[in-house]
Amino acid sequence: MSTTRPLRLKTQTAKRIEKVAADFAPIAKVWVDNSVAHLDGVFDYLIPTRMDADVRVGVRVSVDFAGRECEALVVARGDEGVPAGLKFISKVLSPTIVAPRELLQLVESACAQWISHPYDVLRSAIPPRAANVDKAQRAVDRDVKEAVAAKAGKTFLHLQPHEDAIAKLAEFALLKVKLGSVLIITPEERELHLLSQALGDKACVLSASLSRSERYQNYLRSISENNLITIGTRSAVFSFPPDLQTIVIFREGAQSHYEPRSPGWNTRDLALMRSAQSGVDLFFVGYSPSLEIGALIEEGEVRLLGKSNRLKVSNLESLNGELLPNRIFPPIRKALNSGPVLFLVPRKGYASSLMCKKCRNIATCDCGGKLSRRKANIDPECFLCGKLHASFKCRWCKSDVMMALGRGSERHSEEIGRAFPNFPTYLSTAESQILNLPDTPALVIATAGMEPKIVGGYSAVVLTEGDSFFSYSDLRAQERARETFFAAAALVGESGEVITVVNSSNPITSALAQWNPKTMTIRELAELREVSFPPFARAVLMEVESSEATTLVAGFKKALLEKRLPVSAKVLGPAQRSGTRSRILLTADLADSDLLLKFIAEYIRHRAITKKKNLYLRVDPYSLT
Repeated sequence: MSTTRPLRLKTQTAKRIEKVAADFAPIAKVWVDNSVAHLDGVFDYLIPTRMDADVRVGVRVSVDFAGRECEALVVARGDEGVPAGLKFISKVLSPTIVAPRELLQLVESACAQWISHPYDVLRSAIPPRAANVDKAQRAVDRDVKEAVAAKAGKTFLHLQPHEDAIAKLAEFALLKVKLGSVLIITPEERELHLLSQALGDKACVLSASLSRSERYQNYLRSISENNLITIGTRSAVFSFPPDLQTIVIFREGAQSHYEPRSPGWNTRDLALMRSAQSGVDLFFVGYSPSLEIGALIEEGEVRLLGKSNRLKVSNLESLNGELLPNRIFPPIRKALNSGPVLFLVPRKGYASSLMCKKCRNIATCDCGGKLSRRKANIDPECFLCGKLHASFKCRWCKSDVMMALGRGSERHSEEIGRAFPNFPTYLSTAESQILNLPDTPALVIATAGMEPKIVGGYSAVVLTEGDSFFSYSDLRAQERARETFFAAAALVGESGEVITVVNSSNPITSALAQWNPKTMTIRELAELREVSFPPFARAVLMEVESSEATTLVAGFKKALLEKRLPVSAKVLGPAQRSGTRSRILLTADLADSDLLLKFIAEYIRHRAITKKKNLYLRVDPYSLT
């Protein structure tokens, strides 16, 4: 027999109704995390008396926005009258100040340049809150150092051959921290880890690889302590130590310095904004400047600081497509007598594509994707859908004999090992990186950035398939290849030799010999200036559904004729992308960039109001393709 359960009374908590606003500056101006593109402005809310002490500029609060609770950030307090109908702030999420006034100013500038909602930037700038850290956090008043713009400078430090770049960064940071806090941004986690090891407990690390609590705690420490060395990856550029004196961007041209999520900001441009606003000293450190920094060096805005150096460099061109020309074997054998030899290769994997040996057609999957081979002993794999083809036959002639095209690092290792038997062979790639090796004779094959360190340097550095590094279709190909070659050549020993396997007309060989990338950047910049492409123009890249791309381009061209777009503007496209997407590119001279960005911002706002589908938008992306 079942027993009747006793009745329980349901308890409910009534929502507190605020009635009394703070006496002094009762209006909080906030940015609201509403995820709506056209509602990106500042909104006013009343501050309840009981929250008066906690609601400060830079504090996170919760507000009622269109009937739902949203996070908001206080950007100012005011008392210019109290309009009727203002809502009260619901609660203070944390009394801890997470956004110094300087950060708010930077976010505002970033939103204008990258056409974005403030919270799209703030999500990258401020780590997610950890309640346990907030409870233990002691309120600290920031003693911000007065900026001295006259003493601020922008410098590109050109790294020299035979020196350890990470050790140089650590030494530089320890020297500069005596004058005030130092902020160092590295593009990759592996470089950050090495720098953290070099600095030890003297550094405060900001990285997405940290736990939520540790990252938030380190962020709060970085914006409150003086004479601190803060190091981190991309998002650390938003850290504002109170006495910041020096910002260092390592390898500023690397793609990892570009935020992949919307709005696509990059650390170089943000650092330049910060230098202009705060008057801090800005240093770019690398083996070769990006095109943007190269243009500033040419204009005298950035000082190039380096030393005169010469390397022993020889060029041995591959005339028939062979991996290693015949004349390259004697110098490599000679170098192997005294130590290891590094071979820099352009691609990972085994073969980037396969071709039928009988009819010469490229092997493709049923879905249309090309077949590639990651390792010598595994089945071909579709580049698009990932399907494995255990017994593949040519779709045209039905032959099952395939040829490997586009050597990858695995195949390089296989062929170079056969060419120089009786020597150990090491392969270092992103999937299996080798950090250090002994200085004994060996063959070391590595992809860009994965080169193992050798005490005393390599006996020889061979830059294989040089033309492949320069042959990519995007505008950054020359810049990327140039830095890759300089970084690899810097690992050669003082008595070692650098061998380039590249077309004899390529100026990279003479640039390495003189250890001077300027001769190449000047030529590239002249070509880009002639066609009004970045860095001499502002570029806006859009991706839309192909069905509306033609109409959109027609609208932009009409706006150009009606002078709603600047006269220098160009509309390129639409160009068909994969699937149903098309790409449109708008450019304008830097002098007209504000007009271009204002027009695009109004267009984005109009799309949001009319509830059209969001489009992919990037201002000054890493690659225009």
